[in-house]
Amino acid sequence: MEHHDHTERLLLQGRPDDPAPPSAVDIKRVMSRGYRAQARRNAAIGGASAAGIAAIAAVLALSLTGLGDDGQAPDAAQTFPPGEPFDFDPATAAYPSVHPVFGTVDPVGRELNTAAKDAFGELAVDAGIFDADALDYEFPSDEAALEVMGEHDLDYYSALSDLGFNQEQFNFAPRGLDAKGGQAYLRAYVALDSDEEAEHLAYRISGYQPGGWTAEPGPTGDVAFPQHLISDEAVWTDEAPEFATETLGDGRVLMTADHGCALEAAVVYPNGSALTSRWDLDCHGQGREMSLEDLSTAMLAMPQIDYDTSELAPVEFLDMPPAWPADESWPQAADADAQASLDAAVAVIEGVYGETEQHGGSAVGLHTGSGEVVQRTYTADVTLPLNDSLDIPISMNVRYYLPGGWLPGLPPEGAGTGPYLIDCGAPGDGKDDQCAQSELDGRTVATRTWCIDDEHCSWFIGVFDESGWAVVIETGVGGGMVEGYGLEELTELATALPAPVYDPAEYETD
Repeated sequence: MEHHDHTERLLLQGRPDDPAPPSAVDIKRVMSRGYRAQARRNAAIGGASAAGIAAIAAVLALSLTGLGDDGQAPDAAQTFPPGEPFDFDPATAAYPSVHPVFGTVDPVGRELNTAAKDAFGELAVDAGIFDADALDYEFPSDEAALEVMGEHDLDYYSALSDLGFNQEQFNFAPRGLDAKGGQAYLRAYVALDSDEEAEHLAYRISGYQPGGWTAEPGPTGDVAFPQHLISDEAVWTDEAPEFATETLGDGRVLMTADHGCALEAAVVYPNGSALTSRWDLDCHGQGREMSLEDLSTAMLAMPQIDYDTSELAPVEFLDMPPAWPADESWPQAADADAQASLDAAVAVIEGVYGETEQHGGSAVGLHTGSGEVVQRTYTADVTLPLNDSLDIPISMNVRYYLPGGWLPGLPPEGAGTGPYLIDCGAPGDGKDDQCAQSELDGRTVATRTWCIDDEHCSWFIGVFDESGWAVVIETGVGGGMVEGYGLEELTELATALPAPVYDPAEYETD
């Protein structure tokens, strides 16, 4: 991507009486579409890459808060007041695992959608990410959403989906983002490229609520805590990006990373919130183009959002071996150990129930959080020589967990599953579970029983060995209980399963 030197445009910003030289931006076209502020910013910035991000940010800040087209102060100049101070460090705080249910209209999604269409719409169209008609839609009215919510007992965002508003570009929805292996959660409103036919997402824009992140650049994703908004390291390619940061006079901080085939940017606001965007332009041969200047323009055009931080609270983490970086080569490398482990487990099952049919069996990395890390597992499905009361063969899943990325036992009461392997339900999820935890021969045993009218029952039984591995079996019956196949017998079976085959030295942690 070639950047041209138009530094003289920056100098002309201080001489408004002089005519500006020809610009690559068609001001009339932009203004006719209602993008008067954006046109003013684009004209001011031109192609000022030679002056660096500091000059770009300064010009953008002036154009956003300066005089209007008639020489007067604009009616709706952006302001960025600081938020109410916290009595704790928000960077080391997080939210509950369950995202709040919006029982009434949530104005944040609409505000972000409207602002993003204005700020990023023309940018994305010019880059060839989607056609202009992709933005030819109206956000559902509050009245329509409330009517659907009342008629079908839905929350706000489910009502928007019911109204057909779910595949639009720049459709922001609230999300809980895993952190620290599921021990904490960040909150953000996220908009993703909605082109279902695209093999790779073209963009992701995220409005971060205060809490759980740091403005310091570093590896993004759910591995670190606090999480980093933007990386100054190699991500899209093998080379580190051209990274720059600048603090604006209004208190915002703009950070950009030019990866060549992709662009990333982040804005940190004085109230402790943030906005990030990442754009895959040509990393997979798409052939799209976008300038860093135009992206900076769009980012700084977005407003500061006043998010609800009432549930943000400091968190204390349990000591947990870290999960493993995702590695596509690991399953094949561990295949022999997986087969030996699963064959030994099936032999024990056959010793109890008779000849058992095994379906597959392999080493599998279970992705957690954003998918950058995994739990290493060996898993197989088996069919037992037993039928339930509905005359359906009984099946079972056996999964060994190697050390790293999980915690033994049941999650604390009132918490979500997080890094725990047995899901006993979180408040409000509608699950009617019976869970128990015990110690047996130095090992922790956790069980979950979930039955419907005592006719259909499912069991989840985990055995956690003190050396760091675990095994979980999942099974169920329909039509009533089967003699010799209940919680007590299955717990005995799970505790009798042998240790998996793996190299303990590889899994040692400091």
